[in-house]
Amino acid sequence: ALLDLGTGTGRMLQLLAPLASRAVGLDASHAMLSVARANLEKAGLARIELRQGDIYAPPFGRGSFDLVMIHQVLHYIDDPARALREAGRLLSPGGRLIVIDFAPHELEFLRETQAHRRLGFAQDQVAGWLAEAGLDCTATRQLAPPRQGGGEQLTVTLWLAQDPRIVADWPLAASNREVA
Repeated sequence: ALLDLGTGTGRMLQLLAPLASRAVGLDASHAMLSVARANLEKAGLARIELRQGDIYAPPFGRGSFDLVMIHQVLHYIDDPARALREAGRLLSPGGRLIVIDFAPHELEFLRETQAHRRLGFAQDQVAGWLAEAGLDCTATRQLAPPRQGGGEQLTVTLWLAQDPRIVADWPLAASNREVA
């Protein structure tokens, strides 16, 4: 099962939902959920569940998702570390979290024109928050903008993290032995 926290227009759901048995998008904005619904229906993906909710208190139980994605959301919120802790709580044992956001930059005008609260994140800053959330940061990649093109272009960073708990084999689970 896939969860897109801060789904916005639903673009990540359009790309990844066909690969998941269940796909859910959560966003605080009713208006953005309406845009996402229209985009998903247009793409023939009407079966995707969209819910309005708080990234700091998602309405899902512990271990509900195999994959959680937070794409271009952290720079809009007050407490990214808290959002990552909640995302980690939602992961099943061995589940993965993908975080995509801007690398550090100095485009101050984005605070006013786009409501950015933060001007990107250092790789080790987010990796530290992931560790505090109990997750292993397994990969970090910088995705530089294309060389051609005008205007201000920003580097994006991708962090991949995993819940370190293992999934018990059936015979081991059946014997009622605890596995960390």
